[in-house]
Amino acid sequence: MYQLKSAYEQFREEGYLIFPRIFRGQELEKLRTACNYVLDQFTKDYDRQHANTDFTNMRHLNDSRWHREAREHLVPILEAIADPRCLGPVEQIFDGPSLFRCTSYFVNPRYESMNGDWHRDNQGQDEQEERRRLEKAWKGEYEQGFGLQFQIALVDNDDIEYVPYSVNRYDSPEEAYIRLADNKSHCREEGMPNAIRIALKAGDAVVFNPYGLHRGRYHRDIPRRTLMLTYTPLHHPIHDHFANQPWFDEVGYLDGLSPRAVVYFQQFADNYRGLWTKQG
Repeated sequence: MYQLKSAYEQFREEGYLIFPRIFRGQELEKLRTACNYVLDQFTKDYDRQHANTDFTNMRHLNDSRWHREAREHLVPILEAIADPRCLGPVEQIFDGPSLFRCTSYFVNPRYESMNGDWHRDNQGQDEQEERRRLEKAWKGEYEQGFGLQFQIALVDNDDIEYVPYSVNRYDSPEEAYIRLADNKSHCREEGMPNAIRIALKAGDAVVFNPYGLHRGRYHRDIPRRTLMLTYTPLHHPIHDHFANQPWFDEVGYLDGLSPRAVVYFQQFADNYRGLWTKQG
């Protein structure tokens, strides 16, 4: 008898899950407005330092420097990070509690269009190390360095390309040619076998295993506004620059949040406060 897969099984096998209408209506509009408010400030700051050059993403939308004048846009961003609609899928995949890592905002470039590189987030090691990490992720044995990317489309888009089932195996010869051959000179080419575009409506979300083959698309004439929330398993924090967010210890930073969100971010601060002290 045919048996449906659970969401967890589908994620482990295919590498991604789509969650329609995570946010909608006024709630979606408030989150989009908050992210674009930060983006406007970031763009002005970026252009002062890098005039007439492109960027396709920014990190740390929750950095307090973007919210000095008012907190009205900080609260929706923080509440989204700690929202059960985002944490629930992530923690089911982790089979345990999560730990916030960072926020990112992906946008379309202003000057030149490009397709992103085909890659796996565990690449950079030799083939044997890549295979080892893939095998552990397939078994659900998440380790230091592994995180999940929960991407929320704030406008309709299909800018993410993914190869289903690529997370539980190494590259085929055709895939390896595009991703790695000739010093990765083919990694932006078309023709990746079995790749699909993940079409999302505004308010939809996708969570995918970044060890699977994937890439983004950055075309100046195709609007992109995607909020990415990155999480790790609670017991596998990653002490790097992404987690270096000392503003969480500023007086009043968590004011106005729900009790659930306050507890979630206090846990984040407790895990990383030592990192902030060292790098401060």
